[in-house]
Amino acid sequence: MKLSLPNILLSLLLHGVVLALFWVYAKPASLPEPPKVMQAILMSAPAAMATEAPMTSTPIEPVATTPVESPAPKPLPKPEPKPEPKKVPLPTPKPTAKPTPKTEPKVEPKPTVPAKPKPIIEPVDEELEAVEQETKRLAEAQATARKQREAEARQQALADALKAEADAIAADAAKERARLLSAQIGQFQLAINRKVKSNWRRPAAVSGKLMTELRITLLPGGEVASVVVVKSSGNDAFDESAKDAVNRANPLPVPSDAVLFREQFKVLLLKFKPEE
Repeated sequence: MKLSLPNILLSLLLHGVVLALFWVYAKPASLPEPPKVMQAILMSAPAAMATEAPMTSTPIEPVATTPVESPAPKPLPKPEPKPEPKKVPLPTPKPTAKPTPKTEPKVEPKPTVPAKPKPIIEPVDEELEAVEQETKRLAEAQATARKQREAEARQQALADALKAEADAIAADAAKERARLLSAQIGQFQLAINRKVKSNWRRPAAVSGKLMTELRITLLPGGEVASVVVVKSSGNDAFDESAKDAVNRANPLPVPSDAVLFREQFKVLLLKFKPEE
């Protein structure tokens, strides 16, 4: 595995730092000088005391010793400082691009709705509540009955309007039918009068304006069944001449509608006036 130059230089720098720390902590400290009294006692001890003395019965007299000044200990030679390793400049790290912070969308604060005050609950009176409920029930029943009456009135008004419209249509139709029927009856009556007058022969003794009313009974097809004078003119010759004219005009013109013939022409009243 090949190491790059920056890695080698970094390794050498770390080794130098470790050696410097080891030298600082392992450096021998200079001992402090002992006091003079302690030096004299240490130097006055004979060399023979270092070895064991033979066991004798004669006591050993103490020998007076004079304090001898011991020479001052020589200071230890200071270790020569080791040359510090040359510092190799570390390669400057390339600036890394800072990530652009994400802009969060602004959240608009919701408008605060003021809290509604709670209604004050009053003590409930049972009798008062019962009366209010009964009043409310009666009011609702009256409103329902009023709405029902109004609906029935609207339906009745609509039915009356429809009936009135139907009656009006029927009346108009009846009037129109009556008008047509009257016109048709008038046309046949006029035709009968003309045919009877065309067959009338004036008697010699008749003079002045005379009028006689005849009742003519007809058969289907207009055949004359009978002729009767209902109202005489006062002149028998004129009355007989009118009856004779009806018989000579037989058959008379009548409508082909059987209902119309039965209702209007089966029994026909004819007012005969020759001057008209």
